[in-house]
Amino acid sequence: MTHVYTKMHTSADLLKSTIRLEQLIPFLQEQKTQACAIVNSKLYGLLPFCRALQQANIHAVIGLSVNIQWQELQIPLVLYAKTQEGYQHLLKISSAVSIREDEVLPWKWLEGYAAGCIALLSSNDITEIEHWTEAANALKALFGQHLFMGVARPAGMIAEKEQDCVTWCKNESVPLVASQSCYFLRPEDHFAYEVVRAIDTGEKCTDTKVPALQGYFVPTQSEWSSWFADHPEWLEASAAMLASCTAKIPHMPVQMQKFPVPIGETAENLLVKEAYTGLTMRFNEHEIPPAYRERLQYELEIICSMGFADYFLIVADFMRFAKENQILTGPGRGSSAGSLVAYSLSITQVDPLAYGLIFERFLNPERISLPDIDIDFVDNKRQKVIQYVAHKYGKANVAQIITFGTLSAKAVARDVARALGFEAETLEKISKLIPNKPGMTLQKAVAESQGLQGWIAENEKHRRWLEVALKLEGLPRNSSTHAAGVVLAPSPLVNTMPIEKGHDDIYCTQWPMGDVEACGLVKMDFLGLRNLTILEQIRWSIYKAKGPWIEFERIPMQDEKTLQLLQRGDTLGIFQLESEGMKQALRDIKPTHFLDIVAVNALYRPGPMDFIPIYARRKSGQELVVMPHPVLEPILQETFGVIVYQEQISVTRSA
Repeated sequence: MTHVYTKMHTSADLLKSTIRLEQLIPFLQEQKTQACAIVNSKLYGLLPFCRALQQANIHAVIGLSVNIQWQELQIPLVLYAKTQEGYQHLLKISSAVSIREDEVLPWKWLEGYAAGCIALLSSNDITEIEHWTEAANALKALFGQHLFMGVARPAGMIAEKEQDCVTWCKNESVPLVASQSCYFLRPEDHFAYEVVRAIDTGEKCTDTKVPALQGYFVPTQSEWSSWFADHPEWLEASAAMLASCTAKIPHMPVQMQKFPVPIGETAENLLVKEAYTGLTMRFNEHEIPPAYRERLQYELEIICSMGFADYFLIVADFMRFAKENQILTGPGRGSSAGSLVAYSLSITQVDPLAYGLIFERFLNPERISLPDIDIDFVDNKRQKVIQYVAHKYGKANVAQIITFGTLSAKAVARDVARALGFEAETLEKISKLIPNKPGMTLQKAVAESQGLQGWIAENEKHRRWLEVALKLEGLPRNSSTHAAGVVLAPSPLVNTMPIEKGHDDIYCTQWPMGDVEACGLVKMDFLGLRNLTILEQIRWSIYKAKGPWIEFERIPMQDEKTLQLLQRGDTLGIFQLESEGMKQALRDIKPTHFLDIVAVNALYRPGPMDFIPIYARRKSGQELVVMPHPVLEPILQETFGVIVYQEQISVTRSA
């Protein structure tokens, strides 16, 4: 007999399920499952679910649980994407519901998005609603043969009104299918599920509570068959219903937003003109040196051949907007500083040829990947730039990217204790007993903290706390907005992924960064940097006090007083140089040149930091500079024979 699951809620549906994919997939394989439908209340977790089931050779069905407003009633409904059109409609429904304050789908909207979808009513939901048959008749008129009635028998329990539902379905020729809402994996996980619901609602949860959802676990094949032994045809009907759903998440090519260019112009031609004009201005209208001209031509050929001309024009445009509106930006960071085109367009302020930076670290035709330019803005004006981009390219085409917070060791410890009714003093005590270390887990905390071990051993309630907390640790707890990521699409985002209400009238995606990029959408990083804000405030303070207006780009790179300050390690509040370890590295190396600061920043990380003492001794003349090979002397001369930069490795390979 075919074995399927019609209503699987996963832990991606924040605090509404405890079912993790890494536990679910082996269970589905063990039960020889043919199909499984995800039906979260938003399309959270859809890509990982479909990917995991595909790898397990199980048919993944895309579904969504939604409340429908029909007259004065709210009707719980599950919608499945039967066709690709249905999948497109689910993207829009999930978005529409998430943007509305009440998170309820109006009937008119359902009528507009019903095509390509299958609708499933559940007997245990619908029969509790007065006049449910009128709403069911309306759904029958809308969906026709694509409306199904799911008969639920959680843990084998037959509802009192099941027969009423069955009778109506037979009279109206609505197909009946076996259905089970799954919120936790196995019966023994029920209490942990009750606790996670209490965390979500802010209520207290006790062992004595008689739960209404005790039977909503994932049944085994034998349990499933035994619950519906009197109606095996319902089991076959549920399998046939899911098998008819053939919609898949489409593989999307790169979707690059188009920069608006004058009529008769192309983005590629415009980029070439802008780049040469910008580089000429960098050289104060003098002739561009041959090395720069060759490098610029080389980069432009690669950028245009890879189809990224629009990307550079878009970034240059919002950087121009920031400058015109006196929004301070950073000089450039990461691999994009290796692009002369970026320097020519004033996207970065770093001359890559002057510092030996390699373009291929940023864009390499042999390794096709999207360009990734990280831009720093003053943190109190960053949103203004994002709003400019949304206004220029369309509000529906621009969104910030969602990120999910999880129940860390300390968070789950406190949340579970609060849900179990522990006193505030106890919550504080538990938190203090868990060591403050990166990567700390509850298991590690119990192993390392004798105080925690003793507290757990005091009574059964404390041991129950640990049991539940271990089951819930790591579950997604809340959503927030990614600190930097903004996605930009050439058409409304709801054609590709679901969105939801964000901040400051900017939408937010329902899928995190990895899933956004997997859909071929282009992500840009708008980073808000507090240090830039401080610099901006200092500049204005000086100016308002009748001092000069400071142009940061014109500050000399060789300033003795600044270098003396760095040599003392007096760097509190200086970006990337303020940790105690970095201060000591500065005192050891004693920078006498800007490149020494660059070297310290590159060396101070796991692995290379072992070479800091060698670099310091060789720089001060206490140790002889020894080259690994004579051919490397021109490459490693500036770093005293120590390989510090990735660029040095790249050049060494071709030496």
